[in-house]
Amino acid sequence: MRDLPIEIINVVVQNVSSVNDLLQLRCLNKAYRDLVTPIAFSKLHVKNSIQSAQNFQQIIAAPNLATYVREVVYDSREGECFQFPPENIEIEDMLEVAELEEALTEAFCAIDALPRLQCVSASFWPSFISQSGMEIRESPFWFADRQLAVLHAIHHAMKKSRMTSLSLNNVVMMPPSRYDFVSSLTNSPLSHLSLSVVPNADISAWSGSKDINGSLGALLPLSNNTLRSLELRSPQGPYHSLETRLSSFHYPSLESLVLENIVFDPTPSSDGVEEFVTRQKSCLHQLELRSCASYVANPSFDARLWSNIWQRWAAELTSLRKLVVDGDSGYVVLDAEWGYVTYKPISTITAESDSSSLRMFQDAIASTCKVVA
Repeated sequence: MRDLPIEIINVVVQNVSSVNDLLQLRCLNKAYRDLVTPIAFSKLHVKNSIQSAQNFQQIIAAPNLATYVREVVYDSREGECFQFPPENIEIEDMLEVAELEEALTEAFCAIDALPRLQCVSASFWPSFISQSGMEIRESPFWFADRQLAVLHAIHHAMKKSRMTSLSLNNVVMMPPSRYDFVSSLTNSPLSHLSLSVVPNADISAWSGSKDINGSLGALLPLSNNTLRSLELRSPQGPYHSLETRLSSFHYPSLESLVLENIVFDPTPSSDGVEEFVTRQKSCLHQLELRSCASYVANPSFDARLWSNIWQRWAAELTSLRKLVVDGDSGYVVLDAEWGYVTYKPISTITAESDSSSLRMFQDAIASTCKVVA
């Protein structure tokens, strides 16, 4: 194995997917080390533990390894659904949580030292791996503090980093004042941002409030010509914030926008989601709406009908080349017990008008694409 021709060694290395196996191959000799290092360190997985955060810091501090890092993935857990645990954390665990927060903060503040970093993906879970190897569930308040610390550290590093893509998952949106560090980043390097938030139902079960979620705008970069792709998602349920303030955000180069489970306001306003989408019309080529809904503030009044939204966008989003509407674009109300639930007393006439307006919008886009082709 050690004496194989370099061509065969290269084929072997290219077909190994396990990072642990790559690291073992790297130890065989110089030839393996030279071939394996760029592959093994191109994508770093940082677990939610003190040891992993410290290992990450060591890689950042090693120029011969840091130069190969293209992507950093924090606490990815395939197949898991977000859920707040009961508050069962003990005093000794709280001390370790503080140490973990410090280690993660130091590590992510230093990612600007990775000269070729392109992408950071951070997922937040209310549990961590203790130094004894056990999974410790932490209280929502410790979890929220750690989330803020990591977000702050990433945005601090972005002032000098060349990273172009940021994905944030399981974010608990808090009051905008907690995210002042976002607005201090005056020259965002991002061309892609994906923000996935914890839905209203999960937040309300934790806090006892049905409308605690803060504005999505709190984590959006300041208006710029760099952002080309934006995803705003709430995969596990509807998301609506009474504090939504989107009027100041304009991305003239935005080409793709994805909204999932986002609730539209009952009346169009400069701060609302509908107006935000419309404002990006100059370069917007692709729009995806997945299970989005219109909020019925008072059943005795008309909601913002989807037919009106489709008709407006058909007239104004003239640069659009692809429209994906996945799931029902329906209506929701705020129930005192269950939070945001489907509003069912929609007339057949309203439903048919919504569907007809959507088809006309889609047909108009298809006709435009044919003319361009």
